[in-house]
Amino acid sequence: MKIPVVCLMFVAMACQSAWSAEAPHQLTLAECLEIAAQKHPDLVAARSLIDSARAQVRAARSGSRPHLDLGTSYTRQTYNYAPAPGTSPGLANSLYNGQSMSNSPYYLAGLNFSQTVYDFGQTRGAVNRSEAEFAAAQQNFTRVHDIVYLSVREAYYSVLAAQEILQARKDAVDNQAKHLEQVTAFHDVGRRPKIDVTKQQVTLANAQVDYRQAQENLEVAKAALATAMGLALEQAPEPVNTLGEIPNPGSLDELLLAAEKHRPDLEGLRDQIFAAQADILIARSYFRPNISLASFFNYRNLRLPLIYNWSMAGLLAENLLDGGLKDARMASAQAEESVARANLASLLLKVRQEVFTDYSDQKVARDKIELSQKAVAEARENLELAEGRYAAGYGNIIELTDAQLLLTDSEVQEIVSRYDYQMAAARLDVAVGRTPTP
Repeated sequence: MKIPVVCLMFVAMACQSAWSAEAPHQLTLAECLEIAAQKHPDLVAARSLIDSARAQVRAARSGSRPHLDLGTSYTRQTYNYAPAPGTSPGLANSLYNGQSMSNSPYYLAGLNFSQTVYDFGQTRGAVNRSEAEFAAAQQNFTRVHDIVYLSVREAYYSVLAAQEILQARKDAVDNQAKHLEQVTAFHDVGRRPKIDVTKQQVTLANAQVDYRQAQENLEVAKAALATAMGLALEQAPEPVNTLGEIPNPGSLDELLLAAEKHRPDLEGLRDQIFAAQADILIARSYFRPNISLASFFNYRNLRLPLIYNWSMAGLLAENLLDGGLKDARMASAQAEESVARANLASLLLKVRQEVFTDYSDQKVARDKIELSQKAVAEARENLELAEGRYAAGYGNIIELTDAQLLLTDSEVQEIVSRYDYQMAAARLDVAVGRTPTP
């Protein structure tokens, strides 16, 4: 019998779809972080702030560059004479010709050029401040990136932990169902009382409740991962299981030095100090004169053809009395610098404490992994002994169910210990400032 080619194509497509559904593409933590770096709206906003700050730097630098303006105008107006204050009555009477609605055009076209020659640091200070704000925007992006990084890493390992806990709960349900079959068989032959059966039925039902909750916890964890990556809930990826990896954090002294050098919030406060110094430079410039050049070349007349004129002038301006405004500006700028330096010293102490705390938490979490793994091995052996004792008629149902619950709790605690270690490692990376470069 011949099978049409079209049918074979449909079968192949169906098999491919089924294979794709059964084996979804897994993503590593690095791939999830890369997606978050492109998709997360907080990072998009932080990039826009960098673009805005970069434009402000260009705007500040324009103050030291030549300005050339082109203008043209056409005006129709009356030319009735009206004397200005200070005009003598005789001159006013001689110039006054009455009032009329007659009018005439006025034409103007020309170029205006201006250039600041020297303002004793005012423009340079404005440029320095804008550059400091640009650097601060970059540091802000790094801080936002660290927050997103920590959220993605936490959600990533939450999914892995939830998957392993779900498997542990499933194993518990399978074991409790096996125990129920064993207890029922013993009861049917008269070796065990009915209470053993009902006790095991209750234990199995509780295990099934825990399994259902574990299923829901996994779905919630996947939704949290999608949100942390800036994706829709239904686009949650399948993570590669790296929950068992135990990275070496390094020595505490190295971590403290790295934090002082790489923490973005420390760099941000250093930029604030630089910005405050720029404000001091600007404030100092107000105590000195401003020197500038200005010129124009234009054509104007009441009728065509237009008549050209040009001009070039130098300006030296110095404020002599301002009611203490210059002194107040200088005092304010110097106070802002002192505040920025004090904030930097305070944050440096907090960063050192944060690194020490996260480092200690990671050490404790590592010890807990080893202890919990030992507890799992002992709990598994204890269950084997309890099953053997019950089968031989020496143990009771409470001993058997307690042994199974102990093993399940130990397995869950071991999974949680590995999750706690990964979270401590993530917090330490953020505290040190060694997250992947965005």
